[in-house]
Amino acid sequence: MKKNPDDRPVILITGTSRGIGKFLAEYYLNEGYIVIGCSRSTSSVLHTCYHHFSIDISTENEIQTIFQFIRKQIKRLDIVINNAAINPAILSAALLPYNIMQSAFCVNVFAPMVICREAVKIMGRKKFGRIINIGSMATKHEVPGEALYTSTKAALNGYTRVLAKEVYKMGITVNVVSPAAIKTGLSAQINQQALTEVLSRNAINKFGEFEDVSNTIDFLIRKENDSITGQLIYLGGA
Repeated sequence: MKKNPDDRPVILITGTSRGIGKFLAEYYLNEGYIVIGCSRSTSSVLHTCYHHFSIDISTENEIQTIFQFIRKQIKRLDIVINNAAINPAILSAALLPYNIMQSAFCVNVFAPMVICREAVKIMGRKKFGRIINIGSMATKHEVPGEALYTSTKAALNGYTRVLAKEVYKMGITVNVVSPAAIKTGLSAQINQQALTEVLSRNAINKFGEFEDVSNTIDFLIRKENDSITGQLIYLGGA
C-alpha cells in the first residue's frame, strides 16, 4: 500500500548492501517508505527516498552519524530492522580466537543495542515505534561449530525480550524474526551438506524465501499490532 507522500513512514535497515537487507530496502521503498540503510560497502539500491551510509557499525561513533542525520534531516523514525550480522568463524568453541569473538559480538549484539538505544529516544517522541531484530534458527538447533554465531543471536534474543518490557509504555514494540536459512552470502559460507541437515529439523525442511521475512515484518509493524512484543518468531517451523 502506498503511503501519503507528506507523511511517509521512515525505516532504518542495517546491512542493505546485499541479502535480506537489500531485499527489504527495495521492498519498503516500493511500498512508499523513506529508507535509511547502511553497510560497510556501498549499496546498489538507487532511489530518491533511499539514504545510504557506508559505515562500520561495530563503531559507536559511526552509528551516531546515522542518528545525527535522522534527527537533523528526517526528524522522525518509525521502524528499525537490525539485520546486519557476521559469522566470522565456523570453529569448535575450543579454537575461537578472542579477537574473532569480540568482532562478532560488536556487530551482532553491541551494534543493535546502540541502534535500539538511539531509536527509542526518537520513537518515544511520537509514542510509536516498531523494532525488528533479525535472529537465527541457530539458537534453536545449536549446531556444532556455530557456538560463536549462536551465542550472539541468543544474546540478541534476551536483549529483545527485556527491551520490549522497558519501552512498551512508549508505544514501541520489539520482536525477533528468525528466518529459516535463505540463500545469501552469509549462508553460502556454511557447509551446504551440514546446512541441509539442519534444515531437515524444521517443520518446513527447505530454504526460506525473502518474502517470508517481509510478510512477517509487515504483520508486526502494523500500528494495530501493538500487543505483539517481546516475541521470538522462528520461520520455517524451527
